[in-house]
Amino acid sequence: MIKRKSRYMIGLWLGLAWLSGCGQVLDMPVGTPKETDVETSGKSTVGAYEITAKDRDTQVAEAEEIDLSSLEPGSEACYEFDGRELRIQEEGAYEITGKMNYGSIVISVDEDEIVHLVLNGVELTSAQGPAIYVEKAAKVIITAKEGSENTLSDGVTNGKEQKACIFSNCDLTLNGSGRLSVYGYHADAVRSKDQLKIVDANFYAKAKENGIRGNDGVILIDSNTEVECEGTGIFARSDKDMVVVERGSLKVIAGENAVSASQYVSITGDQIDLYSAFETIQCEGIREFDEEMIK
Repeated sequence: MIKRKSRYMIGLWLGLAWLSGCGQVLDMPVGTPKETDVETSGKSTVGAYEITAKDRDTQVAEAEEIDLSSLEPGSEACYEFDGRELRIQEEGAYEITGKMNYGSIVISVDEDEIVHLVLNGVELTSAQGPAIYVEKAAKVIITAKEGSENTLSDGVTNGKEQKACIFSNCDLTLNGSGRLSVYGYHADAVRSKDQLKIVDANFYAKAKENGIRGNDGVILIDSNTEVECEGTGIFARSDKDMVVVERGSLKVIAGENAVSASQYVSITGDQIDLYSAFETIQCEGIREFDEEMIK
């Protein structure tokens, strides 16, 4: 059911959520995603996207293990740490564990290289700027390992240009059956300047501005996704933008729009609950969902 509530009620809900610091506003469980294999979309131009094997990959045979709790300043073969910033400089897979306050992970590899981060019980808080910043890469995959709880958050103040807790300059995929919770206390929760895919994931976002933003599109496939934000829940904006939700479940409580894209929006799912203060779904282009569901 896609619903539109009054601005007063949205403000009340968001205010209570921020005061409580609780990641769960609605008590109803989000359900279990279906085991369905999706390779490509049926749309040839508008709304075209591809889900590859890498987007679904959650298992890493050989990964560099990094424990944030015990990192010492210095350089290794594939990364360096200055006491606050863990800078990954070689492509490949990294399993990250442990807790770090006032730190961040920066990925900077060649533009034709892929980095796969596997989060396994990570608690990472950044003092300023993103908790995870993809400076340069061809693609980055962030996996929440099965059975793990992972929390990323940024600070209320931010002296950097990257206004999101997870910020990527390239294509970004979030996946994995573990729990990933992202808190964007300054602006957005997660943002990619290209496409952002959430595939077979268990993901929660809370943001001062937008919850999930991908300039060239946001694709949610077979995922349990919850968003609370003061801005727009799922946001895409470019000349080829799109928002696509297929199977799984989606809950959004937004202070502005629940979903916004200029070119294309397609929403199907096992359970869809959208609450917004303004227009629930904002799209001037192609809209593929049941308009009767919007109240």
